[in-house]
Amino acid sequence: MGQARRKEKEKQPESPPEPSPGQEPVPPQAWQKPQGLTRRGWAVLVGVILFIQFPLIHYVLLRGDREVTAKVPYSQDFDDASVVGRDFFSVGGYWRVMRGELLAPGVKNNPLWLQAPLPDDVAIEFDVRSEMPEGDIRVEVFGNGVDPASGYTLVQGGWNNSTSVLARLDINAPSLDVLKRRAARKAESGGDGSLAGVFADDTRVRVEARNTPVQPGRTYHWRIERRGTLLRWSIDGEPFLELDDPRPLKGAGHDRLGLSGFESQIFFDNLRVDTPERLPARAARPAAPTPPPGPFADDFNRDTLGDAWNVTNPDAVKLVDGALVVELLHNRPVWLKKPLPRDATIEFDAWTDSPEGDIKVEAWGDGRSFYSGDLRLQYTATGYVFIFGGWRNSQSVIARQNEHTPDRSVRDGAAVVPGKRHHFKLTRRGDTLAWELDGQPFLTLKDPVPLEGARNQFFGFSGWKTRVHFDNLKIEPLAP
Repeated sequence: MGQARRKEKEKQPESPPEPSPGQEPVPPQAWQKPQGLTRRGWAVLVGVILFIQFPLIHYVLLRGDREVTAKVPYSQDFDDASVVGRDFFSVGGYWRVMRGELLAPGVKNNPLWLQAPLPDDVAIEFDVRSEMPEGDIRVEVFGNGVDPASGYTLVQGGWNNSTSVLARLDINAPSLDVLKRRAARKAESGGDGSLAGVFADDTRVRVEARNTPVQPGRTYHWRIERRGTLLRWSIDGEPFLELDDPRPLKGAGHDRLGLSGFESQIFFDNLRVDTPERLPARAARPAAPTPPPGPFADDFNRDTLGDAWNVTNPDAVKLVDGALVVELLHNRPVWLKKPLPRDATIEFDAWTDSPEGDIKVEAWGDGRSFYSGDLRLQYTATGYVFIFGGWRNSQSVIARQNEHTPDRSVRDGAAVVPGKRHHFKLTRRGDTLAWELDGQPFLTLKDPVPLEGARNQFFGFSGWKTRVHFDNLKIEPLAP
């Protein structure tokens, strides 16, 4: 039996009843708007909204009368969970104290503002760590106590842990170099060529540092200090970034400290706020003297690696039959403590019995960084990465810090021969890196902005999963 057609299945609207004989037809009634809320209903609704949003409305409309529940000098070790509600204010984020530390659990750029006016000249110190590979530790100083980016914003390891900035009013502002070029052009036309001549009260600008990633789980000690127009930021006792602001943000609306973050899980502790005179900078612990750059050789014919090496993953490193062996290293290099010459050759032997290849070293890195985040995510190195037979022995590369970006030098195809001792020779001269393999040219990379200086002068054996043997390391400086 056939199914009824769709129109036959649909319910038809009922027709109005036919009028009785002699009865006048009833005209259809016009549509009337349903009755809405009464004035009393609207008043109740508005009252509920105002009641719920009162704290935010109060701060938005009455910023000049912001609440003060703390004062400078201020010291906080976060042993008392009630301090968040007593001494601080935020418009969002589940800020809370956990095990004696202040936790910012992905607060999405909602600072936790200290309810104490800052002096114009101030020193701020605290300990902080990020538990996520994204890094992205943030702090705001001389803000208005409500809005993010209302003062100076300091970001360590932002933009997927690639860049750190000290920014005035906007973390995405133009670089200070842009203002300097503008001042130079003004001077050429006879105007005021100083930085003050191109600065206004609402000028947005930033200074930045690249290649300084946050190591997940590592605790950093921050110090932020302003004297007059100069704002300085130090990490672990070493100068990091600074901004000399001809029009320093200060006074009402620019006198609050805000701890912040974005998606990372960040812990703050040991907060101190005072004047620079009453809170002098702590002397940095003297580091072990660094030997001068120069020749170096190691044949690994001993029982222990020794003090010449900084091993960032001890469980994955050992000496076997006169060779350095790494396995499941997970981008935690074995760093040589002796610095590399600026221009040098690095030679060594390397081999693996695995058909997956993946022999890796890092050169002209910082000598201490390593990956400790989620193993599913990528690692950003601090130097140049040389990968032989990576990606299951399908590709070899020279990469500047990030081994996945398109600016790499790449050679496709299987490369590593399982069980064969390959001889590497890496040469750096000026802006060019050259890699010879088994006596033949293999890859080159030209870097218009070469990595150099104190943060880029160390060599490390690295790797991911594969068991790899290294031997007969020899480093020689190039003649000028």
